[in-house]
Amino acid sequence: MLPHARQGQGSPTFVLMHLLGGSHRTWFPTLPYLDARHHCVVLNTPGFGDAAHVEGYDVEAMVEHVDLTIRQLGLSDCILVGHSMTGKVAAVLASRRPDYLRGLVLVAPSPPSPQPMTDADRDKQRQYGKTRAEAEAFIDEASAIRLADDTREVAIADAQRVNLNAWRAWVEHGSREDWSQRLGTIDYPVLLVCGDADQQVPGADEQRRTTLAAFTQHRLEIIANAGHLMPLQTPQALAKSMLAFASEISVTER
Repeated sequence: MLPHARQGQGSPTFVLMHLLGGSHRTWFPTLPYLDARHHCVVLNTPGFGDAAHVEGYDVEAMVEHVDLTIRQLGLSDCILVGHSMTGKVAAVLASRRPDYLRGLVLVAPSPPSPQPMTDADRDKQRQYGKTRAEAEAFIDEASAIRLADDTREVAIADAQRVNLNAWRAWVEHGSREDWSQRLGTIDYPVLLVCGDADQQVPGADEQRRTTLAAFTQHRLEIIANAGHLMPLQTPQALAKSMLAFASEISVTER
């Protein structure tokens, strides 16, 4: 079972995953806006946060870890939330059509196809050594608009806790994996959220063409003044969209 944190009550349960270099703490600013109405389970994925010692860094291995954790926790009514790197993980898990899944929220997701990245950017990420200066630069570039100081420190600390084998496995392999032709047609409803200042993953038009292509029920929302780190940067706006989506799912299932 993956290391995790739990809080709140109410159904469906949000199962939340983090970005490259993050941890369960990435979601801490957002959780207070969710947990009065929903049970929230926040995971550490292999190689990051409290799971720095856990192996299994390719997309399929991460899917197996997440699926097993959800089943071991006995969760039966879930909205799976993927942020950046784990957006691809969430889409692949949904393609298996697990019986506990009700919908997905994809926050600035890495697409199912290989993630567009210049050779220079890939080389820069490959050489990351988790020094303080490198972690600061990584967080500031990803946030686009500087995070509040206290929040920024949490994000920097997480970026320095990573297992570099996991980091490099994503840069070299996971981000390049192509699942676009293997997902089939996915009937779960999905909400995809983009930040209008995000330069880390494809923008709204490209996300519609790639990530959302497999989903029959989807909508896309854009949060203003947000970079890639929306759970840390615009938690209230992100939570508002997530709560509305969860409510719609609940109404549809009645």
